[in-house]
Amino acid sequence: DSTSTVKQVVDLALSELDVVITPELIAKLKARGFTLHEAVILASIVEKETSTVVDQPKVAQVFEKRLREGIMLGSDVTFIYAAAVSGQTASPSLDSPYNTRKYTGLPPGPISNFMLSSLQAVAEPADTDYLYFVAGDDGKTYYAKTLAEHDANIAAHCHTLCQ
Repeated sequence: DSTSTVKQVVDLALSELDVVITPELIAKLKARGFTLHEAVILASIVEKETSTVVDQPKVAQVFEKRLREGIMLGSDVTFIYAAAVSGQTASPSLDSPYNTRKYTGLPPGPISNFMLSSLQAVAEPADTDYLYFVAGDDGKTYYAKTLAEHDANIAAHCHTLCQ
């Protein structure tokens, strides 16, 4: 509704969040070591990184593994977000706490809205041990356990989008 105020929109979003954030979901997030705030941040990144609900648990698993191992998330969507809000050119070297290509850990806040499926993926990530993923030119996501496998995926599947 174009006559809604910002407060009305925020109030509606928060009331919707109260419906889907169940004690069971919070317990699952806590069991994985996430506060609700951290999970919301990660869900926002998962949402922007994936094009399918099927990929969300795998991408969430990659990011959780990277966080646990102290490896940068390396998410392009975070520096793209940082550039958009700061009016700068998107670059992996952009100096922003939101840039997970430059800083380890989660950014200070979410980078987008997200669907419940992204938050559920954070609560219940895939049972894999991937450390890398890349979205190929064909729209599919390719996963890898090693940097060599990841580099091979990029070489084989990403000639336009990853440049």
